[in-house]
Amino acid sequence: MNSHVIRDEHLSPLLRAASWMPRDLRAAHRYETADHAEQAPDELLLIVRAVGGPASGERVFVPVHREPSGAWAGGDGPPGLATVRRVLTGGRLRTARGGYLDFRRGPSAPAGEARRLPFDQGWSSNALSLVGIGGSSYVHKTYRRLNETIHEPDVLRLMSGTGRTPEWAGDYTYTDPGRGARHPAGVLYRHAPGQGIDAPLRANLRSLWPRLTNRLPSERLVHAHLRPLEATLRAAGRFLSAFHHDLSVRLGGPSIGYPVADVLPRTSAQLDRLLLTDLPLPPAARSAALDALRAELDRLHSELGGRVTAPGAGPCHGDLHLSHLLCAEEPDGTWRMNVIDLSTPALPSDGSGYAAQSPLQDLVAVQRALEYFTADEAAFESARRLGVDADTTMNGSLDGAPGLPDVRRKVLHTVFRTADTWRERVLHLLLGPPSDSPLRRLLYLRRLLHELGYNHDHARPYHAAIDLRHALALASPTPTLHART
Repeated sequence: MNSHVIRDEHLSPLLRAASWMPRDLRAAHRYETADHAEQAPDELLLIVRAVGGPASGERVFVPVHREPSGAWAGGDGPPGLATVRRVLTGGRLRTARGGYLDFRRGPSAPAGEARRLPFDQGWSSNALSLVGIGGSSYVHKTYRRLNETIHEPDVLRLMSGTGRTPEWAGDYTYTDPGRGARHPAGVLYRHAPGQGIDAPLRANLRSLWPRLTNRLPSERLVHAHLRPLEATLRAAGRFLSAFHHDLSVRLGGPSIGYPVADVLPRTSAQLDRLLLTDLPLPPAARSAALDALRAELDRLHSELGGRVTAPGAGPCHGDLHLSHLLCAEEPDGTWRMNVIDLSTPALPSDGSGYAAQSPLQDLVAVQRALEYFTADEAAFESARRLGVDADTTMNGSLDGAPGLPDVRRKVLHTVFRTADTWRERVLHLLLGPPSDSPLRRLLYLRRLLHELGYNHDHARPYHAAIDLRHALALASPTPTLHART
């Protein structure tokens, strides 16, 4: 085994050039091999530790293979697929430092030889590949950061047979020889065909723009334009409700409510930490948005401050972007749906942190994703019409664009108002009528504060402006939080 071990000095060029490396790990002073296993000739499974820098001590799981030139490269290699084969047979692989890689085969795992298939995975912080086995396609996902909490393999296993998530075929874990801790390292599941629900929504909104004159369209026009998607969006909402029901049944619902007494102080701390003064945003809008955030938090303290818990806790997806809600059109025009990339925050149902999650988090995530999506589309469409950049129109949507002549301000106003009307109709079809649930509002506020803080910390004023638009909307007396259950 030792003749095949990669030298530590070769790790830095291999990892620093990898597109998936996050900024904190990329800034390590150097990298060292903490453990490894040889699973095939010239194929290694490495546990690499960052030394120095902001992520010092963190470990990543890195499959590598030796190329014909003798150089090491990331991934399990063109001749490889050894990891997939081990999942299909099950078993244990001992590592050099006395740890283990345990491979678990699922009951529905296919038989047959595995072969690589073309796969346009897009960008991912994990390693993804598509393999053909027994006439069907399967996704092999390798998790990069061992220190992260990952429950996806177990959730896929528990949800097998529901038809709501891709069918689990197996997974593998790394057992740390020092502490005996088990870390998910990868999973194999049946490929769910389709595209994210954002694709048909984007096509529908963009096809609305040519119909838009400088007059603000009626709600009737926007609703009529969405009519071709009406039945499928309602069905998608019912699918999401059924997914949460099955998730609760398979994982076990909590016996106590959502711990608002713990979460409210953390939300106050989020707001206290929020600094926006060094972002180029309209000052009056920034100040008004912060006032709206504080007022909403004060209302929530008044409504929830005397409670220890609130009803509505339960397991959730945990990171439900629009692209994670897959839809594939059937011959009759209906959608066959799947939820992918599950990030359920806590397991098991009697464990720490399980109660501090809610299906409402997923609804909030869908709403926030649509808010980003529609504001972005409106900014670029109004920028195209006005011949300016999208930063100008996004900021103009906050302060009314006082530097523009009236006729050009009207264009900006019309495009953004139309996008807002379209978004609210989509949310109504997908998530049901608006709700004034305090827990729903608390979870929305927490996500909004998190994203606003992230956009500040990463110097993203354009995205922070989108956050401020919806912070300002909190001052509206009309609730706009949709809550299908």
